[in-house]
Amino acid sequence: MPRTPVRLLIISTLLTVNTLGHAALGQKPSTLETSPGTLSAAATARRLSASTPAATSLYTVQETQLASSTIVQEYATPAGQVFAVTWQGPVLPNLQVLLGNYFPALQQETHRAQQAGRQRAPVVLQTPGLVVSSTGRMGLFKGHAYAPDLVPAGVDIQTLLP
Repeated sequence: MPRTPVRLLIISTLLTVNTLGHAALGQKPSTLETSPGTLSAAATARRLSASTPAATSLYTVQETQLASSTIVQEYATPAGQVFAVTWQGPVLPNLQVLLGNYFPALQQETHRAQQAGRQRAPVVLQTPGLVVSSTGRMGLFKGHAYAPDLVPAGVDIQTLLP
């Protein structure tokens, strides 16, 4: 019987945890309403503006602290479409929820890594439509995902990533 990688086991286990309160890439940002077991009372939102005073706002950032103490940041266009998410904390957030329709691409890459024998390596996916990087171990996870075609013109995505 083939061994299941720890990373796949963790991802599949967490698919049922923290499913409310987050938007997926390409969708509207989540709300800050506290749902039992989902968001902490410390959930906050902030708006970031372009660096030049004459420029209009390039994106908004919504930061949410999950009940697990993991911090998730959603970056959205002025039209309200999430183009990037970042996470950092003791528990890996539900990537299926955060990635939405982009999640199957991550599943395929994780499966390919498993077949190649890379069972405990960081997850790195770089395609024209999706970039994902996730590293860590139980107690300390961090990562990001973004859809390059959704990033607003004038935004340097590298400055947003952990």
